[in-house]
Amino acid sequence: MKKKAVITGIGVVSPLGIGHQDFWNNLVSGNSAIAPMECLDLSKYECKNGAEVKGLNPEEYLGRKGLRYLNKGTKFLGSGAKLAVDDANLEIDEELSNHTGIIIGSSLGNFSQTTDYFHDIVRDGPSDLSPMQSYDVALNSSINYVSVFFKMKGFARTISSGFTSGTDAIGNAIKLIQNGKAKVIITGGVEQISLDLYMIFYLRKMLAGSDGAGSEISMPFDKRRNGFIMSEGSYVFVMEDYDHALSRGARIYGEISGYGSLFTGSRNSDIGKRVEKAVNTMKSCIDDAGICTDDIDLISANGNSGKLSDLIEAKAINKLFGESGTEIPVHSVKSTLGESYGASGAAQTASALLSINNGLVPPTINCEEKDPECSLNIVNKKLEKEINTVLINSFDLSGNNSCLVVKKYE
Repeated sequence: MKKKAVITGIGVVSPLGIGHQDFWNNLVSGNSAIAPMECLDLSKYECKNGAEVKGLNPEEYLGRKGLRYLNKGTKFLGSGAKLAVDDANLEIDEELSNHTGIIIGSSLGNFSQTTDYFHDIVRDGPSDLSPMQSYDVALNSSINYVSVFFKMKGFARTISSGFTSGTDAIGNAIKLIQNGKAKVIITGGVEQISLDLYMIFYLRKMLAGSDGAGSEISMPFDKRRNGFIMSEGSYVFVMEDYDHALSRGARIYGEISGYGSLFTGSRNSDIGKRVEKAVNTMKSCIDDAGICTDDIDLISANGNSGKLSDLIEAKAINKLFGESGTEIPVHSVKSTLGESYGASGAAQTASALLSINNGLVPPTINCEEKDPECSLNIVNKKLEKEINTVLINSFDLSGNNSCLVVKKYE
C-alpha cells in the first residue's frame, strides 16, 4: 500500500508578497502584481510589463554569510525554503537529514548568470576571474545551496522540463514519498526574470503586446488575450510521509494524491491531437489519485493568456468533464501573477492548498469578455466554496503536459 504525501509547510517568495499569507491576501483581493519592469532596461522594446519580486530581504532568512555570492534565483529559493521549513515547524536534525531530500523545478535556473560568466571568460580570460564568480552559475546551484544550508544528506535534484518543471518536481516528490524512499522532501519551483529570457519570449512573440497590438495585460480565456506576462518567484513546500507528519504533530495543509505527465510535441500542429493529449494527462492524474472527475471541486488552470494554449486547455477540460466542465469553477493565478514558467505549477499548488484551507476561490481578473470558444466557468469574483479536491493543469509550449491532484486532509 502506497504512503500518503502531505504538505506541512508553505514558503512563498512572490510578486504578490513574501510569505504565503501576503500572497494569499493579495490573490483573493484580486490585486495584480503586473507593472512596468524595473529590473531590466526595456526602453528599446515594446513589451515592458512583468511581475517582479519586491521587498525581499534574504538576509532575514539566510543570514549574511556568503550572501553576496548568491544570484537572485538562489536567494528566492533559499528564502522560500526557510519560510516553508519554519512554517512546518520542522527541525532537520542529524537523524532526519539522512531521510530528507530536495527536488526543485526550474526551466532555466541561473541561465543569465551562466551566460554572463562564460562571456567574461571569453572577454577577459579565465585567469582574471575570481573562483567565487562560478559559485552560483549552474542549473543545480540553487538546490545545492539549500541542501547545504539545511544540512540535507538525502538527494538533491533539479527538474528542468520547461514550463512544467515545478509541477514535475512536485510529482516526482510524491512518488518518492509514496514509495517510501524519503520521509521529508523540500519541493517546488523557482524562476527569475532576466534579459536573456525576455529576449527568448519577445523574439518568439509570446509576450502580451509583442505583436504591436493589444494591451500588456494577462487575460486568461478572454477573447482579447494576446500573450503572457513574464513573472518570477519561488514557491516551496515541505512534503512529508503522512505517518512522519502525524508522529511529530505537524499541521497538514493537504495531500498531493495524484500526478500525471505526457508529452505532446511542440511541432504537433494538430489541435485535436494536442487536446487529446491534454485530456489524457488530466485523466491519468485523476486516475492516479484514485478519484473520478465528479470529485473535482476546482480546476487550477494553466491559463496564461496565450491565444492557442488557453483554447487547447478549455477544449480539453470540456471534453474530459462534459457538461459538468461548464460548472466546475476554474481559476488562473496567472491573471494576477503572470507566467513564471517553471515555477507556475508550484504557484498554483500554493493557491490550491490555500483555497482548500480557507474555503475560497480567488478571482481570475481581466476575464471580462469571455472567449465563446473557451466555455468554462471562470471565477472572476472571489467565491466562497468548500473545496475538497483541486486539479492543477500545467502545460508547456514545447509539448509537456503535467497535472496534480490536491486533496483536503481528512
